Amino acid sequence: MTGPNRSETTLGLRAVLIVGLLIRVAVIAATRGTSDLWFWRLFVNAFDQYGFGAYGHVSRLNHPPLGALLVWGLDKIGPLSLTLRVSQVLADVVTTVSISGIARHLNVDHRFAAGLFFLSPVAILTSSFFCNTDSLLAALTVAAVWMLLEERYALAGVLLACGCGVKIVPALVLPLFFLFAKSGRARFAAGFLIVAGVIFLPVLLYDPISFTQNVLGYRGSGEMWGLALPAILSGAAATILGWSRLRLLSYHLAGVSIDMTRYCVAMVVGLVTWVWWRREHDIRFPAAVTLLLLGATTVAPRVTLGYFVWFLPLLPFTFKRSQTLLVHAVASVQLIADYTLYSLGSESWFVNFGNAKPWWFARAIDILGIPLWCLCWWLLTTGLIAMYRGNRGESPSSVSYPRQP
Repeated sequence: MTGPNRSETTLGLRAVLIVGLLIRVAVIAATRGTSDLWFWRLFVNAFDQYGFGAYGHVSRLNHPPLGALLVWGLDKIGPLSLTLRVSQVLADVVTTVSISGIARHLNVDHRFAAGLFFLSPVAILTSSFFCNTDSLLAALTVAAVWMLLEERYALAGVLLACGCGVKIVPALVLPLFFLFAKSGRARFAAGFLIVAGVIFLPVLLYDPISFTQNVLGYRGSGEMWGLALPAILSGAAATILGWSRLRLLSYHLAGVSIDMTRYCVAMVVGLVTWVWWRREHDIRFPAAVTLLLLGATTVAPRVTLGYFVWFLPLLPFTFKRSQTLLVHAVASVQLIADYTLYSLGSESWFVNFGNAKPWWFARAIDILGIPLWCLCWWLLTTGLIAMYRGNRGESPSSVSYPRQP
């Protein structure tokens, strides 16, 4: 790339970062966040009192040690309603820079890829309003993808281990990362295992049972979604109509779907990893990570829209531009609608996720999520088919991206 072009694109990325940061600052200043702050306050108090033994005293402490200790430290700096959200905004900056780096490596328009994420309402609201650590998880995962593409294998392993230390989700892409590393597998494995050991071994040795139940056995939060969604809505309809047998059957099937979550997610991991492996190429690697996280989110029975930031950063490397814009638009509308509905009856600019009364209120929100859920299934199916049929060196969505020189 020539000097003027590099200067122009750098200026464009800076403009995106400035605009995105100003929007996030405005959101933080004008809102109070969500009820997730209550849980974090509970966790912080438990860590103050019990240390790593907190996992045995607070069953809802489902975050791995690094994420939990991070929030504990942020609480010592200042009020979590501010420090937690600021930390996630900074994580968004890291994600955006990593997206730009991936795009440059693949010879793709990095301004569209990076700008779309940083200016997306989903990314903005997740980091500056949601009050959780999903933005940091996304930052570490995307940075690990970038480093792996740049053949900095040990650093990629370190970043992925840190991502697992924030939330356990990035462990799903571990087989994919290991296969891609090839000649650098030893360095990647060493970086991952050393850092993962530092993060996880102390708490595993201190209280292995509680930690395993709370963190490794966690099945998600939020309203019904995934494979359980049709059965839950059928049960709600049967309740209204007074059809008791259909109601019992529907809710039984929903319970079975929830119990099968781990197996369904494992099937997604195996399928996506196999499809990528048979036609492996670095231009297809970010797409495989996207499809894997998208698939896990789609089949999981309990999901909040904050989870969507896990796979949104790499969408431009996976689908056509029109599809990428569509999922951002639909997810943004859904997220804004959810936050608006859950804020009813609460203080202004504060979302209470526990405010779901009467009983049909949460089911009504579930219904609003059906279009987005169907869109996720469509994207997952078309993405897998495109990757399966694709040729080496071609993007899985047949986007007219330039090939690597």
